[in-house]
Amino acid sequence: MDAPTERMPFIHYDEAKRAASDVARRWVEQDPRIERLLLVADLFGKLRLAVWGPVAVLDERRADFDRQLAKGSGAWWTGEMLAVNDTGDTDRQLWETAWNEGRRDGGAERLRILARHRTRTAWFVDVAEPPWKAPEGGPPIVVFYSFKGGLGRSTTLASFAIQRARAGDRVCVVDFDLDAPGIGRLLAADDKGAASPWGVVDFLVECGQGELPLADYHHSCGRVAGAGQITVFPAGKLDANYSDKLARIDLEERPAARGSALTRLLEGIRTEVAPRWILLDARTGVSEPAGQLLSGIAHLHVLFGTTSEQSWQGLSTVVDRLGRQRILDGRSQAEVVLVQAMVPRSTEAARRAEEAFATRAQGVFTDLYYAEAPDDPTDEGFWDVRDLESEDAPHAPVTLAYDEKLADIRDIADVADPLCETKEYVTLAARIATRFEKEADE
Repeated sequence: MDAPTERMPFIHYDEAKRAASDVARRWVEQDPRIERLLLVADLFGKLRLAVWGPVAVLDERRADFDRQLAKGSGAWWTGEMLAVNDTGDTDRQLWETAWNEGRRDGGAERLRILARHRTRTAWFVDVAEPPWKAPEGGPPIVVFYSFKGGLGRSTTLASFAIQRARAGDRVCVVDFDLDAPGIGRLLAADDKGAASPWGVVDFLVECGQGELPLADYHHSCGRVAGAGQITVFPAGKLDANYSDKLARIDLEERPAARGSALTRLLEGIRTEVAPRWILLDARTGVSEPAGQLLSGIAHLHVLFGTTSEQSWQGLSTVVDRLGRQRILDGRSQAEVVLVQAMVPRSTEAARRAEEAFATRAQGVFTDLYYAEAPDDPTDEGFWDVRDLESEDAPHAPVTLAYDEKLADIRDIADVADPLCETKEYVTLAARIATRFEKEADE
């Protein structure tokens, strides 16, 4: 009887990609003849290499590296290694584009990794800068984001909007939580929940059809605005047509394109509404709308979290994107204000929760956001580890206690005063506003 054939252990995609990265990294570190190396993971996760440098180098090492890659990556390795210098001009240009789209590898300057994706592409394409500088070039764009729902994100956004409006500012609120909209109704035009019959979803569907009457897509929430103004772009009317329109939106478009629908909406708001602030309520999780809003298009990101491990797993992904990934690209980090939400009212429980959250925040931001201390102590281009002691540094959280009175808001007018007067909300509003006051002074 034949002996049973030994089955090779299954290699998961994460393991295959990590093994291939390690092999590629060792190659560029050990062989200075390699000018650049690009590891590509295609739409199916299959791996291949593109190599810049003398063709003879690839020929010399091809068999050895194919063996190593096949062993570490198994069926994910295609066996394809392309010598870019041996291709024609058109192909070389295509590979240059691919190289520029690749993400830098922290362990080797000459190695980049390019992953192709079917969906959620906005999470992997970064905008170099917001569409204008703030506040001198236009209103600050502030995104409110939480990885999990139910943390009071929309309520906190409403608090900031009302506080700034009552201080005399013109505020524009945009509901970009398109799958589960809420801020448009929370900041309704009246106590019956009236809102604009059209909203963000309609604008995104219709923006290619000529000049749009922007006033059709927003309403005013003047009854809580005091001396200022709150203009609200709801997601859209939640009727039988909403899902049909939502399904027609291309949320996979590259946010880096200046002509993107989102950028056109923001430009229209700056020009026609002329607010002092633009506040965007983001979808939770790793969603397409969140990917666009966290791509670098905003001037400030207000991130909500709790002490739970699930919350920190999600926050860490975002902090890495806004911090370390930008540093690897040679760009300063995106600006962040961190909020610890749902803190218990019990004094002792609150103390423990705040200490745990602050400790975790410092560790996550040290690993994934702050740069190392620069050789030149006057270099202020990046947030770095010297800022860990600052009370208003990105990792230093503003705490918001759980308030059961805000769990079920029937009318924003009923809670507008507490949202403007409670110390925690006032502290957070000041932290946000101060970021731009400093920039204006400079």
